[in-house]
Amino acid sequence: MQRLAPLMEEPMDEQEQEDQERGKRSTRSKSWKKWIKTQLQIIVFPKKPDMKLLLSVMGCPLFPVPPLSKISLHQVSSSAQYIIQQFAAATGCKKLAGEIKNTFVTGKITMSMVSDVNSSPAVGSSSSVSHKGCFVMWQMLPEKWLIELVGGGHKVAAGSDGEITWRYTPWLGDHAAKGAIRPLRRALQGLDPLTISSVFSSAQFVGEKEINGKDCFILKLSTDQIDLSRRSDSTAEMIKHVAFGYFSQKSGLLICLEDSSLTRIQIPGTVPTYWETSMSSWMEDYRAIEGSEVVIAHSGRTDVLISRFGETLRGGISVTRMEERWTIDDVVFDVPGLSVDCFIPPKEIKMDFHQHDGPPPIRVGLTESAGRAVFATRRIGAGDLIHTAKPVVACPSLASLDSVCYLCLKKLMGSAKFQDRGVSYCSQECQENSKGFYDVETRADWSSFVDYCRTYNFKYPLMVKRLCCMIISGALPADCLDILQPAALSSAMISKIEDGYGLLWNAFRKANFKDDDVAFLTKQWYTAILARIRINAFRIDLVGGSCGEDLLSLAAASVEGEGAVGHAVYMLPSFYNHDCDPNAHIMWLQNADARLNTLRDVEEGEELRICYIDASMGYEARQTILSQGFGFICNCLRCQSGD
Repeated sequence: MQRLAPLMEEPMDEQEQEDQERGKRSTRSKSWKKWIKTQLQIIVFPKKPDMKLLLSVMGCPLFPVPPLSKISLHQVSSSAQYIIQQFAAATGCKKLAGEIKNTFVTGKITMSMVSDVNSSPAVGSSSSVSHKGCFVMWQMLPEKWLIELVGGGHKVAAGSDGEITWRYTPWLGDHAAKGAIRPLRRALQGLDPLTISSVFSSAQFVGEKEINGKDCFILKLSTDQIDLSRRSDSTAEMIKHVAFGYFSQKSGLLICLEDSSLTRIQIPGTVPTYWETSMSSWMEDYRAIEGSEVVIAHSGRTDVLISRFGETLRGGISVTRMEERWTIDDVVFDVPGLSVDCFIPPKEIKMDFHQHDGPPPIRVGLTESAGRAVFATRRIGAGDLIHTAKPVVACPSLASLDSVCYLCLKKLMGSAKFQDRGVSYCSQECQENSKGFYDVETRADWSSFVDYCRTYNFKYPLMVKRLCCMIISGALPADCLDILQPAALSSAMISKIEDGYGLLWNAFRKANFKDDDVAFLTKQWYTAILARIRINAFRIDLVGGSCGEDLLSLAAASVEGEGAVGHAVYMLPSFYNHDCDPNAHIMWLQNADARLNTLRDVEEGEELRICYIDASMGYEARQTILSQGFGFICNCLRCQSGD
C-alpha cells in the first residue's frame, strides 16, 4: 500500500544541500511567484528510505481541525476562550487581525530518525544520520497558505487556497487532501499566533499540567466523526485525531503542542493493521518580531512516535521515533504583490479534486454467479480514471531482462540505468527498494530453474521465485495471495509444477538457507501459489515510453504484443470479473503500476468489468481460451448473442 493517512500529509521536490546551508538569502532571492505558479514536476526519488518517512511525517503535516474563518479575540464565553484571550494578549496577535494582510517566513530544520525498534543493525546505523534543511512559508488568512521545504536533498510542498488543501512529494506526486480545509501544523508551533487563536477558540478546557517546570492550562481539540469519515477511504479508515495545547499559566504562551492520530489500514479480505502517529512540539525562544510587537517562538523541537500493530506484522508492535529541531530566520509582514492568485493549486489537482469529490468510486461485493466483483458507488464518466494499483509482485520476462527495470518493469532508455550485480534499474529508488529480495536472490544459483522455465516457456514460476525471495527478506508474508481465487490444475500441470518445485527448493537448499527461512516453501504452498498466479496474473503491455515516442505508435505496439515486458499480480484489479464487451479497461503507461479507466459511462451500482483476453476474437475462440485458461464459460450479453 502506498497511502497511509496519518503519515502522508506532507510536501514537493529537490535542491542541493549546499543551498540549504547558504540559507535564507538565496531562498528569498528566488521568485516566489514563479515557485507558486509554475507546474510542479516529479523529479528524483529520495536516496534514503528513512528520509521519505521523515519528510512525509514531519515536513508539513496538517492540523486535526480547521480554523474558524472569523473569530473575536475579545469575546469570552468559556474557560478555553479566556485562555486564548490571555495568549492573544501575550503574543500581540490582536494587531494581526485586520491590519496585516500576509506573512512570509523562512526557517531552518534538522531532522533525524532517533530509533526503530525493529530495525536491523545496518538500518539502525544509517537512521542516526541527521538531515539539515530549510523552509519557506507564505500565508494569507488561516485558510490560504503555501510551504516549500528542502531536506536531505529533496524538496516537498503543501498548500491551501481556502477550498483545496494539496500536497506534493517526489515519491507520491501531488494530490488533494481529504476532508475539510485544515491549517499547516508548522504554523501552530508558536509561529502564527492568529491561527493558534483561531483553532483553539473552540477547544475544550480539560485541566492543568506541569510541562518542563511550567504550570499550564490544557486545551483539547478532537476531529468530529463527519470529518474523520471524509478523510477515510476503502483502505484507510481514520479512527481518531485529537490535539492538546498546553498554555503557560504565567506567560499565557503556548508551551507544548501534541496531536495523535490512529488509522486502520486494510485491503479487502486481509487482516487490518493499525498505525498510530503521535507528535509533540515544544516551543522556545519567544520574542517579538523586529519592527512589530507580535511575539512568536523562534525555535523549538518536535518528537514523533509511530507505532504499527496488527496480526499482519510478524514482530509484534513496530515503533519508530523521529525528531526535528527548527529555528526561524526571518518573518516579514505585508509582502508586496502577494494575492489570493498566488495560492491557486496546480491545475491537475484542482481538476481531480472537483472530479472525484464525493464517495469512493468503487466497492468490492459479491455476485450470485461470479463470486467477488467490483461495483461503482457513484456515476463514473466515460474515460475517467477509476483507480490505480501497484503490484503485489511483478517480474520481467526472460526476454526483457536487459531492457526493463528489474523492479518496476519500466523500459530502460539509453544509458540511464542503475546497475547492481548483473541486473538494471530505472532509478536509484527502484534499486534500493529491490535490495531486500535481490540480496536473497543472489545467494542462490538459479541456472537450472531458469533453464527449466525457458525450456517449457513458463513465466509464472519466475514470479514464484521472486515472491519466495520477497517472503524470505520480510517484504511480504507467505499468505499474501491467499485471498485470490486459484485456478483448477490438471494432473499433467501438477506434474510439471512439481518438477519446478524441486528445482526451486534445491536452489535454496544448496545456498544453505536456514530451515526457518524456507519453512513456508512446501510442495502444497508452491502448487497453491502457482494456481493463484496462473489465473490472476496480468501481462504487462506498456503503452508509454520516452517523451519522444509517439503515443499512437506505442499503443499499436501494445496491440501487437510488442509492448509485453513481464507479468504482475495485483490485489484489487484481481477482483474485476470478465466481460467480452467490458465497461472498464486496465492499462500500463510507464511501468507495472496499473491504471483502470472506464470505457463508457458507468452508473451507480453497476458492476465494473474488464476483458481478460483479446476482445476482437470471434465467439468460439474466446470461449476456448476462457475455458482452458481461466476455467469458465463466458455468459456475457455479447456471448449470449453469439457475437
